[in-house]
Amino acid sequence: MSYAQTIYNTFRKNGLTEAAALGFLGNWQRESGNEPNRLQGDFSSYRTMSKAYVQGLTNGTISKQQFQNDQKGFGLAQWTYWSRKAELYDFWKASGKAIDDASLQTEFALKELRESYGALLSFLKSTNDVFTACSRICREYERPAVNNIDARFQAANKLKYEIDLDGWDDGGADPQPDPQPEPEPQQDHSLVLRTIDRNCEDFHECQLLACLLECRNYDFGNNDGLWRAVKQFQSDFGLVADGVVGNKTWNKLMER
Repeated sequence: MSYAQTIYNTFRKNGLTEAAALGFLGNWQRESGNEPNRLQGDFSSYRTMSKAYVQGLTNGTISKQQFQNDQKGFGLAQWTYWSRKAELYDFWKASGKAIDDASLQTEFALKELRESYGALLSFLKSTNDVFTACSRICREYERPAVNNIDARFQAANKLKYEIDLDGWDDGGADPQPDPQPEPEPQQDHSLVLRTIDRNCEDFHECQLLACLLECRNYDFGNNDGLWRAVKQFQSDFGLVADGVVGNKTWNKLMER
């Protein structure tokens, strides 16, 4: 059984409609590829960083304090904020399951919905509109809210044809990862960190950008810090320090 199927089954067993479960799948496809072990910035074929992170949590070399404060997105929803990661950690420890278990993380999301997003949960138990489900999940459950709803809706529609919508109450074997294509290098695209809200326009490009800056020891912390780090990097390497990540900035970042 795929991770996506496990996620869908778990949501449906807990009362979410087909449209709502697909809305979450589309959202998490853009967040993590629906991979519960995914660590922010890990684009490697074998998820080497992600596996090492999970192993560190499992054997205790990464403590709860480190996990909650490292500002690294993790898991299906790419939980990042310290209090949400702390609650995920405690939920995992009490569960008896693995930290990268898809059903555990989906159950944790349901716990968050019950405790903090009651109105959204009520809607998700009644809606038949996948687009509106995607939209409300992006704007209410995601923190900070995200705006690329169309892309998440398209991902939900694609997954609709890849999972069994009618067999959600069946059991199954342990999930295996969904194959994920490696991202294409962005050769002819400018990623603009806008000076008003300074949000990245594409989540996955922002992850790559953050990883490259982190490898060069630029500290950023959040989107505003990411914008400032880009400007500092541009200034350090003789580029126009405008916060716009175009071809020259990408090429310089990718240099060894």
